[in-house]
Amino acid sequence: MKRQELECGSGILPLKLLKSRLKVLMASLILLLIMLPLSAKLIELQVLDPEGKALDNVRVTHAGGTAVSDSEGKVAVSSRSERVSFSRLGYNDLSLSLKDIAQYTIVLQRAELVHPLIRVRELEYRSATPALDTELIYSDTNSATRSGADLLLDTSSFSSSDNRLLGERQTISLLGSFSRHTLVLLDGVALNAAGEAFDFSKIPATQIERIEIIKGNSSAYAGSAAIGGIVNIVTKSPLRARGLDINAHSSIGSYSMARQQYELSYLQKAWTLRVNYEHYFARNDFSYDAWWDPGNSYSRKHNAKTADNFFLKTAFHSGKQNLEYTLGLGSFIRQLPGPINFPDLYDDSRLSGSHSYHTLKHQWQRGELRNEAQIFHQSDGSSFRNLASTNPLNPSHYAQAQINIGVQDRLSWMWRQSSLEGITEYKALTYDFTQHNVYGSGSTTSKGERDNFALGLRAGQKYGLSFVQGYSQLSLRRDYADSEVHDSWRAEQDFSYQASLKYRLGASYGTAFSLPSLYDMYWIGDSETMGNPELQSEISEGYSLRAALEHENWQVQAAYHLNEIENLIQWRQIFLFGSHWKPFNVGKARITNYELSGQWQLSRLLSVKGGLTLTEAKDFSIKEDGSPSATYGKHLTYTPRLKSQLALKLADESRAVTINWNHTGEQYSTVDNLIDPLPGFSNLDLDLMHKFRIYRFELMLDARLANILNQRYEIYAYIPQPGFNWATGLKLSYSLR
Repeated sequence: MKRQELECGSGILPLKLLKSRLKVLMASLILLLIMLPLSAKLIELQVLDPEGKALDNVRVTHAGGTAVSDSEGKVAVSSRSERVSFSRLGYNDLSLSLKDIAQYTIVLQRAELVHPLIRVRELEYRSATPALDTELIYSDTNSATRSGADLLLDTSSFSSSDNRLLGERQTISLLGSFSRHTLVLLDGVALNAAGEAFDFSKIPATQIERIEIIKGNSSAYAGSAAIGGIVNIVTKSPLRARGLDINAHSSIGSYSMARQQYELSYLQKAWTLRVNYEHYFARNDFSYDAWWDPGNSYSRKHNAKTADNFFLKTAFHSGKQNLEYTLGLGSFIRQLPGPINFPDLYDDSRLSGSHSYHTLKHQWQRGELRNEAQIFHQSDGSSFRNLASTNPLNPSHYAQAQINIGVQDRLSWMWRQSSLEGITEYKALTYDFTQHNVYGSGSTTSKGERDNFALGLRAGQKYGLSFVQGYSQLSLRRDYADSEVHDSWRAEQDFSYQASLKYRLGASYGTAFSLPSLYDMYWIGDSETMGNPELQSEISEGYSLRAALEHENWQVQAAYHLNEIENLIQWRQIFLFGSHWKPFNVGKARITNYELSGQWQLSRLLSVKGGLTLTEAKDFSIKEDGSPSATYGKHLTYTPRLKSQLALKLADESRAVTINWNHTGEQYSTVDNLIDPLPGFSNLDLDLMHKFRIYRFELMLDARLANILNQRYEIYAYIPQPGFNWATGLKLSYSLR
């Protein structure tokens, strides 16, 4: 049996030994949380209102991160903070130098007493998925050449089997789960509610403020498809101060890539507006090596991509109410060259499509009571055509369309250290698949419908245990989907101790489910594929353990995840009047993960961060008679056993240089694991930025050099990846306030 090895420095470490050492490292980290001496210095501040009353729930941002004042208005900040910022709903934001804070007491002025003119203040944002272990990823404003998928793939928790060039489809896998097991939300509204994998290329990075990530079973927060976790994309809000911002960015790059991006933000009294538009074209005809013809290089032809994306968010604020409308529109045309072992079959194929996302949201707040109601309408359609290929063995022409409409309401109450939230949601989904007759007129249509009604309840409590702060949270949800009822829950516990260092221990346990996608159920197929309307929902149960040690200059986190999935859906080949592919509930899978990550601010300008994720994802399906299936104990396909990342960044306000190294381990491409796994590969990328400011104008030059080492590799069988490629751009910004 072939020994699986990991290259490490100058030696070779077996993967099992590496896992064993990672377990020891996690145990050591937990021990450090308990025994490490307290050495750094924190300063305790107290935040008061104009009458001298303590203000709780004030957000305080300092060098050590973000903290919240307690019921006595007290909060600890790092003594090395140059500036400290304070923010609370109903009060004016305040930013001060730490040395200017007298007697360590802060007084926040009420907004209406200081500014008689109407000022737009958004209601305090509360996440639609407030898990205790939520991780945040912020969009890098110093790099306009990056995509939304890049923000996720630069962490070791995520992987993808798709091409990372601009215009290519981008689906994401979280902690070794299938892409469809990651529920993607846009400002709290599910984008892949029908059970399919979400294409992140539909959301340009210019629209993203930050991304919130919950790992593990999370259906109790947002419903179906959250087996691997949740990715909540939070879009940019209009400016919070009176003014006008205009940005224009143009970039060019490898393979005839050209992109233009335009952005406008405007605020006038109680009305705010943000608009983004993007257009790009990329030929993407890169060269690659073929294993059957070593020494020669081939070109990936018929691979051009073009797309347009439009985003608008506008809001009107009055008192403690806020009305907000969000619109996202997109269209694309993609040539699809197919696998390199059958290029002649797909040299005329192309996919075109469009989508639209509408959301109308109303928020109001009365004291500690807050309500958020929204209605949404999403449509997504595409058409595939391959009728004139060089080898017309399997011509095809089909179209599919999906519509998701619904309403959602969240009523929450927060009092001191307690929180309670009720959720009501209704969604109606429709799916149409049309197969056109390629040899004549006429077509065949298949339709699918699904109604989903859900009720949820979430309760949380903060408390003190001697010198340790605890936070417990329980989330419950019931979904009625068609004739099925799914109950999901998630229990979370977090303990922290703040002194010179911050120690954190946490755990979560929960369940999740994933309804079979309407695509899998009602796909008519061609001569080789067909859908399966008898598919059952996938269900899962699992837990996570985590520990963290945080200093004002560095942080280290470790975690362990276990997830077991029943009724796993996979496409399998059957032989009935010929060979066909069809989806089935094949049985059971188990996924375990070991994670280690950290970051270190070496100096004011220099920082380093990295992560390592080890994954074991195996099929443990058994037959009806109790005997092991043919794939029992086999690794799940396209699940890398190792993912690691290391980034070094040197930056100030005007310049930035980032070197990013990513490694993806070997992964199997067949369910029986009989074919050798695809070998692992590494990528080394470089990002550069330089800003110039002239009066109210700002000019930014940025560049991205990807795969500097020109590695030739495959993530998906017979789908090559590009070698070295580059992109550079110029951004002009104007601000009037």
